[in-house]
This record gives sequence, C-alpha cells and structure tokens, in this order.
Amino acid sequence: MFESVSRSFELVKASFGVLRKDKEIMLFPIISGVVCILVSISFIIPLFVAGGFGTGETNYLGYIVLFLYYLISYFIVIFFNTGLVACAHIRLKGGDPTFSDGIKAARKNIKKIFVWALISATVGLLLRMIAERSGTLGRIIVSMIGMAWSLLTFFVIPVMIFENQSPVESVRKSGSLFRKTWGENVVGQISIGLFFGILAVLGGIVGIVLLILAAQVGSIAFLPVVILMVLYFLAIAIVNASLDGIFKTALYIYATEGKTPSAYNEDTIKNAFKERKSHKFGNI
Repeated sequence: MFESVSRSFELVKASFGVLRKDKEIMLFPIISGVVCILVSISFIIPLFVAGGFGTGETNYLGYIVLFLYYLISYFIVIFFNTGLVACAHIRLKGGDPTFSDGIKAARKNIKKIFVWALISATVGLLLRMIAERSGTLGRIIVSMIGMAWSLLTFFVIPVMIFENQSPVESVRKSGSLFRKTWGENVVGQISIGLFFGILAVLGGIVGIVLLILAAQVGSIAFLPVVILMVLYFLAIAIVNASLDGIFKTALYIYATEGKTPSAYNEDTIKNAFKERKSHKFGNI
C-alpha cells in the first residue's frame, strides 16, 4: 500500500511538472465537464419519462434514450480528451502547445471520434444491460469484462490521431501495443487516481467537520462551506483528469518508441502495470 502511494506521488509530481508548463491543458476537462453537465440536465426529464415505459426487456424506449445519452456524452469526453492528448504529446516531444492546437487535432479527427463514441456507447450499453439481468456473479464478470475492455482500448485515442488509424484498427493496435509492452497478464496500473482519492477522502473528512461546526453557527456559515467543498472536489477532478491524460500520452510514447519522456522516471513507466499473481482469466 505504502509503495503504491509512493509511486503514485512520484507519478503525480512528474505529470504535474508537465502540466505547469501548459496550464491550458486543464481547459479540456473543464469544458468537457461543463458540457457533459448541460447534456445530463437536458436528458433528466426524458430519461425519467422513459423509465415509465416498462422495465427489464420491455423498456426499449428507456434504452434508446440511454444510448443517445451515452453517445453524446462519450463524444464530448473523447473530443476533449483528444485535444488534451494532442497537447500533451507536443509538450512531451519538446514543443510548446496551445489550446487551439488541441482543438484543431480534435476537429481534424471528428469523424473518427464520432465512430469511436458510437462503439464506446454500444459497448457501455450492452455491459449495462447484461449487468441489469445478472446476479452478483454476473455483475462481477461484467466488471472484469469492462476492465479488460479498458486495458484493450487504453491507447485508442493516441493511435487514432498520431497513426491515422480507424477506430477499429486503433482498438487492435492499442491491444497489440499493450500486450507487447506490458504483457497479457496484468490487473492494474499505478494510479494517479489513488493519490487524488486520498485527497478526496481527507477533504471529505475535513468538510464534514466544517459542516458540523457551520451548522451550529447558522445558515450563514453553512453555505460558504458547501461552496468551498464543491470547488475543492471540482479542482481535484480537473487536475486528476489533466494529469491522467498526460501520463497516458507518456505511456503511449514509451510503448511505441521504447523511450521514456524526460519528465518521467523509467522505472515508473516500465512498472505502470502489475502482473496478476494468480487466477489467470485469459488474454486481454
């Protein structure tokens, strides 16, 4: 546990060094998050209404609305992630990217982004439908399939934009790069999310204490504490998403070129994924 925290801290520090040089990278998750919230709001009423058209296998309208929501949300997230990865790639290669460079890269690949969003939405909906019709064991299996899919598609975005591959070809190349570089029997990665998860827990504890104290003072003190907590968690989410995109780009450079970007420690890159110690479930 302590080793994982230590590695995560080193990873955050290295990635943050890259982010400090290009703070505009944070605009991508900020805009993506705002647009996704607006989309979610616009779907709340139809999703609620669709839920009344039956349950289980007969809830076709609900699934149609849900699929459209998935499709639009995935498209937004992938579009801005593409911009983030493009900017991170320029910086890690020694360049000096701008926000417009990322947007240009995303617009240039907008057709591929849509197709990839379509594939992602389809897979996401199918896994959800299977999970809803399964027991506890079935949900565990679906969770494992989802994890395998995430690893298989880990490099889809950089392969699409840097190697000019179609989404389907990018999935194949992504899986090939992953297996070639880190092997087939892996279960996880050094997670930037671990570091920020700890920050979130600590912030939550402090926030609860402050809310209790504020409640004793009165509503005047309660509202500012709530606002500060919201801003705190938003800041964590934005920086986490930015650093995660930068690190994934660094992993892609290492996987394709065999070179570790100067901002990172070679050991961190090589050991980004750990081997499964037991119970092999087949190839990813």
